[in-house]
Amino acid sequence: MTDKPVMLIAGGSGSIGSATAREALAQGWAVALHGNTPAKLATLETELSALGTVECFQGDVFAADGAETLVAEVAERFGRIDAVIDCVAAGVDGIRGLFPDTRPAAFTPFYDVSTGWLMRLSHAAYPHLKVRGGTIISFISDAGVYAAPHQTMIGAVRAASVGFIRNLSREAGRDQIRAHVISVSYVEGSDIVARIGPERMKTAQRRAGLGLPTALDIAPMTVFLCGPGAAKITGQVISINGGLNA
Repeated sequence: MTDKPVMLIAGGSGSIGSATAREALAQGWAVALHGNTPAKLATLETELSALGTVECFQGDVFAADGAETLVAEVAERFGRIDAVIDCVAAGVDGIRGLFPDTRPAAFTPFYDVSTGWLMRLSHAAYPHLKVRGGTIISFISDAGVYAAPHQTMIGAVRAASVGFIRNLSREAGRDQIRAHVISVSYVEGSDIVARIGPERMKTAQRRAGLGLPTALDIAPMTVFLCGPGAAKITGQVISINGGLNA
């Protein structure tokens, strides 16, 4: 149990999730950090514990009851949940590339582990967020907002997350719950560099007039949207991409 506000960061062992955890801890939050790799979580918990109250939770986002189990474990440990940040970026083979090269068998599993996961996570957390008026934030790819080749399936599923969050915000406001989307594209220092190759990254760096963001550029906005300074803001889609898209 804790008197501090509690932030659950799903998929939090990556660069954006861990940077958000550090920012939240610096601002007095307690953090429940979720991931899929026990060794990575153990390292993060040791590192972050020096900054404040943090506990890591291992869970498989592909499990049918994964979201419900995670929320129940966090609520039991801390006694409250005040913000839910969904940084899960699990992929499924067969959804990247030009549309004719994708695999129809991958479409439903990808939706289920992306927008479906977000829906289940939000549904499970809703009763806890309702107690004090909390916040839900979904991280998506810019492909869900801005059209681009090779992104048809990713864009479709992430756009579904945008539609879910925006409509949810209209309902959840009645319970003092806020909901937002943060959209990112190329993030310096993230795993995307290895996935897309250095040449595409260099092209993005040239196009981004403000420079591509790092996870440290993204974390402050994430925590701000969960705090009292954003109490009257909801239903927004905020793209943090250094001017790459607008």
